Amino acid sequence: MIEVKLPKIREDVNESLVVIWFVSEGDAVKKGDPLLEIQTEKEVSEVEAEASGTVNEIIYKRGESAKVGEVLATINPAENAQETKPEEQKIVENTEPETKIPDDGQKPEEQKITEDTEQPKEASGKTGPAKTLRLAPGLRKLARELNVPLESIAGTGRNGKITEKDIRRVAGQAAAAEPAAKAEESQQEESAPEESTTDQAIDEAPTKEVPEKETAQENAGTEELPSEEPPEELAQQEQAALAEQAEAILEPDENDRESDAVPFSGIRGVIAKRMTESLQNSAQLTETAWADVTKLHSKKDASGKEAGWTAVVAKAAAQALGNHPLVNAHIKEGQILPQEAINLGFAVDTDRGLQVAVLQEADKHSLGDLQKHLADLAEKARNGQLANEQSAGSTFTITSLGAYRIQFFTPIINPPETAILGVGTIETYLALEGGKVQERKRLPLSLTIDHRAIDGAPAAKFLGDLIGLLEKPKQLFKDDEVMEKKAEKKKEKKKDKKKSKKKKS
Repeated sequence: MIEVKLPKIREDVNESLVVIWFVSEGDAVKKGDPLLEIQTEKEVSEVEAEASGTVNEIIYKRGESAKVGEVLATINPAENAQETKPEEQKIVENTEPETKIPDDGQKPEEQKITEDTEQPKEASGKTGPAKTLRLAPGLRKLARELNVPLESIAGTGRNGKITEKDIRRVAGQAAAAEPAAKAEESQQEESAPEESTTDQAIDEAPTKEVPEKETAQENAGTEELPSEEPPEELAQQEQAALAEQAEAILEPDENDRESDAVPFSGIRGVIAKRMTESLQNSAQLTETAWADVTKLHSKKDASGKEAGWTAVVAKAAAQALGNHPLVNAHIKEGQILPQEAINLGFAVDTDRGLQVAVLQEADKHSLGDLQKHLADLAEKARNGQLANEQSAGSTFTITSLGAYRIQFFTPIINPPETAILGVGTIETYLALEGGKVQERKRLPLSLTIDHRAIDGAPAAKFLGDLIGLLEKPKQLFKDDEVMEKKAEKKKEKKKDKKKSKKKKS
């Protein structure tokens, strides 16, 4: 018996969620075939079969979580799968017919039955239970948007996987088929026999030929007939029906409420568990303050660099963290572990839930590089294409709700980190300076710390240093020109190496 155990995907993850099984109990699998899809807070992975055989038992069902090393399922090796049990052999021997059968190999009764039953099977085209299609969440969403049934797509990717081109190809074929179908329907309507129009004329003829006097007498007769229910009773029934409808609107059925429920499964369940553990296992405190970014706003616009405010705050945070090691630290096994590298995590809102993308050694990047890396990380996070080093190892996280007009909020720490910074939306305000009212810009910042590692005063000092950098653009970007020059020199060296290689070849 072969045991399918949950593998260790990364060092900081000891538990994963079973998202979907691609096989069922009794299915035959080959070595290397994908068995199931598992999911952590940061990524989705597949578990493949280590040997050929038959799936014996699935222990962890869809939506259940398992720890690293636990057995998810068992597989009978290929040799055992081909063996026939004695009980099964006995049943086969007892079911053999005792009487002779015709040359065609079937009894007359059996032949009649098979003739009737084989035809629907061929028409339906079903040979067994339908298996779940393996498809990334982004591709599933695309198929839904284009109204393409997954069963109608023939995958052309590796091992028959469905690609984006396959979905768009089927969608294009369906779009091309619709006009043709409409044209055929119109042709059929035009070429319909004339009998239908004549029949319609015959049906309509009596109504046209009825004299007006007869119809008037019929209408008069119907008006004089007494109604089956008195008008007052009918009004009462209508009022009762309206009252029942109002109660149904005010108090919906419990079954209707349950149908709208969203289960804690998939990445939503993982996020819920992680956030609950973060709050339960740490002492979180949030400090808030404004940063006057009037000068920075004008300098940013004058520079012509298309850098977002998240990149600007990341630039300032990377510089400030170098002087505050407890803020750039992890808590593991009851110890505070300051981190030498400054790896910034960025919370990205995706269709699958909140993802944290990580930029390694963020303090070594210029503002332009930060903006490019952030855009690239955000795109990969939304498509589920983050590499291991791009989804793990963060030492400090930044999350922004400025695009949603949120000012101050309480971000939850991403374990095992000791702090997280929340960025709100910039607002214009009026300030009195030198007896004059001036228009200025300010940025709301929310810093959540783990009070086990950082006290309130050191956290306030870090937030003050961060605000000081944002309010003094010259100090913030004093090393930006040096970094850009170094980056240009590296590019020139790479070009020179390529040219030298071409000349040698």
